Amino acid sequence: MSQASDNIDEFVQELTRHQVDLFYFIRALAGDPHAAYDIRQAVNMVLWKKREKYRPGSSFKNWSFQIAQLEVKSYLRKQRRSVTVSFDHKLLDLFSTEFEEFSDELPERRRALSNCLRKLTSKDEELLRHRYWVGGSLESLANSTNRSIGTLKARLHQLRASLRKCIEAQLMPDSP
Repeated sequence: MSQASDNIDEFVQELTRHQVDLFYFIRALAGDPHAAYDIRQAVNMVLWKKREKYRPGSSFKNWSFQIAQLEVKSYLRKQRRSVTVSFDHKLLDLFSTEFEEFSDELPERRRALSNCLRKLTSKDEELLRHRYWVGGSLESLANSTNRSIGTLKARLHQLRASLRKCIEAQLMPDSP
């Protein structure tokens, strides 16, 4: 195989490997999960066009996050023209830096969350799925389960705190 072919293969492997982290990075900066898909697609296009500039052995993740940050800024500028969205670029830069530092532990956090979710009762799992995966309203769930909205809100608060503690406990190194 040629050197160019090897570089393309490595580039595609790196691009594929970082898609999930790239999505979460973009989503955190843009704040809109639907826009994050479109922005990630734009980032992928830019990355592909600039693939010759990627240096094998360097941090693909950092390079892709820098491009993603620029694409998010572009998206937010366009949004500001059409809707009242005001996001200070300095704040966006701070979010970007913080997320890059935090993103290395995302796979471990996702595994820990998955383990913690398995421990939930079916009723609690249904509440979380309805609220966060389906995006359903608490009102519709309250009506279908004969529980009050206040009860569901309180339970969601308890579940988030419980899941946070469970995740942190799993991420803590074992004590001697």
